[in-house]
Amino acid sequence: MNIKENKVIFTGGILVLLLIIVSTVWNVQTAQKQTQAVAESVSDFYVEELANRRVTIISDALKQNFQYMYNALDAITKDDLQSIASLRHYLGRIRRLYGVEKFSFVDQDGLVYTAHSTTTGKSRYPFLTEGLFEPLVTTVLNYGGEKLLFIAIPVYGIEFNGKMITACFAQVNIDQMVRSMTFRAENMETYFNIYLKSGESLTSVPFGGVEPGRNILSVIHENDETLKSFQKISDDFQNERKGSIHVPYKRQNAHLYYTPVEETGWMLSILVYDNVITSQIRAGNRMIVALNHLQILITLSAVIILFVILVITIRKNSQLMLEQEKKIADETKKAYDKLNKETQGMQIIHSIINSGPWTIEFNEKGEVEKCIWSQSFRQMLGYLTEEEFPNNLDSWANLLHPDDKARVWKAFWDAVNDYSGNTVYDVEYRLMTKNNGYRWYHAAGNLIRNPDGTPLTYVGLFIDIDEKKSLKVLSETDQMTGLLNRVSGEKRVVEALKQGKGGLFMLLDIDHFKFFNDTFGHGVGDQVIINVARCLKTTFRGEDIVFRLGGDEFAAYAENIHNDETAGKVINRFIDALKSISIPELQGRPVDASIGVMVLPEGEAADFAACYKLVDDGVYQSKKIDGRSAVTIQSL
Repeated sequence: MNIKENKVIFTGGILVLLLIIVSTVWNVQTAQKQTQAVAESVSDFYVEELANRRVTIISDALKQNFQYMYNALDAITKDDLQSIASLRHYLGRIRRLYGVEKFSFVDQDGLVYTAHSTTTGKSRYPFLTEGLFEPLVTTVLNYGGEKLLFIAIPVYGIEFNGKMITACFAQVNIDQMVRSMTFRAENMETYFNIYLKSGESLTSVPFGGVEPGRNILSVIHENDETLKSFQKISDDFQNERKGSIHVPYKRQNAHLYYTPVEETGWMLSILVYDNVITSQIRAGNRMIVALNHLQILITLSAVIILFVILVITIRKNSQLMLEQEKKIADETKKAYDKLNKETQGMQIIHSIINSGPWTIEFNEKGEVEKCIWSQSFRQMLGYLTEEEFPNNLDSWANLLHPDDKARVWKAFWDAVNDYSGNTVYDVEYRLMTKNNGYRWYHAAGNLIRNPDGTPLTYVGLFIDIDEKKSLKVLSETDQMTGLLNRVSGEKRVVEALKQGKGGLFMLLDIDHFKFFNDTFGHGVGDQVIINVARCLKTTFRGEDIVFRLGGDEFAAYAENIHNDETAGKVINRFIDALKSISIPELQGRPVDASIGVMVLPEGEAADFAACYKLVDDGVYQSKKIDGRSAVTIQSL
């Protein structure tokens, strides 16, 4: 081999080395940017889901306390109202039973009765000043400057010492509720607090680097040199919008997330120093980058060795080159084995938080090109291998519940086809699992788009919410009849009337129910209640609101009925259904009901409390009428 040939080989080798270095560096940088985008998307989704769950916990806790108050009103007896002493004993018993700080009654003159005293309440409890006509959540500043949280509801039909009881309220320990949500884990600190729209703290619990009780907006103002974050959070607080800002605490960059608590005017705030999912993904990213660097070194070393071996082989033999190639293969296998271990570690993290990531890639036409389901995703559905649950969109779509399929597909493609990026994919639906039938899941995704807005990669998480969904249905249902309970039923009617939907509003009370209970026993009484509930179900449609008020009282609301003729047909259909009730123990005695009815026009907002009182008066008038199932129609 002459000198000219050696120069050609050497020059070609150098060019190959430079090409490999440039292409590898470009690939590493591209992978880093892509992984960082995915990390931020998954991290934001995780914290938002965490905030939504905590808001649900607070809302459910408040609803549970309201239910306690309604239960207490249902449980009061004449013996409890005989004297001050018996009333105080009853109030103390309720306070201990439900674990509230204070449980009180208020009469028409503003006197407040507690387990220990009787006081004038309007000065001490400002929320009593204007009267109480609907459930209320409010705070009161006590003499020591501490904020106290109260929930209150109006009371009807209870008399004590010749005066009507108009309201009852309870004091709830909001500090204890918030402290229970704050947690710490390795490399992670997460704090929760509740603020008013003014930024004033509702509790006295610590909030990261913020002193207990301090106004959060004042703290942001002090730490924000440009005031951009301060202006954003101030505007979001005033308009009850959820959002997030970056703030410095304890010389660390932290994320402050906030979201409104439904129907309270509060803002639940979350301070996160280091999100665990972002940490894990970034750790995995660093490992991948390190492996890529290792791969560069290995590749460079391999090319140099190959180059040397090539020259030596030309002059001597090929055996040395074969041995070197084997060594390269072994090193590459070790690198990929290490990468697989890191991937398995991420799957373990998702199994701990009961979630499964998924990724969908699109071609330049916006069509699905590749679908990747994670192993934790498959295992949540009961599948162990890719053969059982292949990496294609149909594997998931074929498991959707028939009632959910059209809605879910529309949400999926609406998000994909909105090139502005404003449409969010965030849905709940049922999937058929391999061994446990249909279960509820929550899926949310974020689209990474090309500069022109076309979809590039869909990244999302898939979370099992079946238990949470079941608990919500249970909390809204009357266990004996299967109808909605009073709290959930009244809430839906209140909302419909506020929106001016109008419609048929009906209350009823079973006639002679006490006689049935006393004569034939409570078992027969229960059968009467269940049969009346069945009559209501068959009379009204699925979209109508039918609920049990308690005892032998029921209510129904149909927003699409706006004239007396149609209302009369529905009421007569219900009365005919009552006539069909046959309970052998009643020995042929009929089951009747006293009915009050109101038909409200569409387009005008109506007050629930006022309508309820008028229709309830109609029930009372019907009870005075001789005959079976009397009906009294009321009007505003």
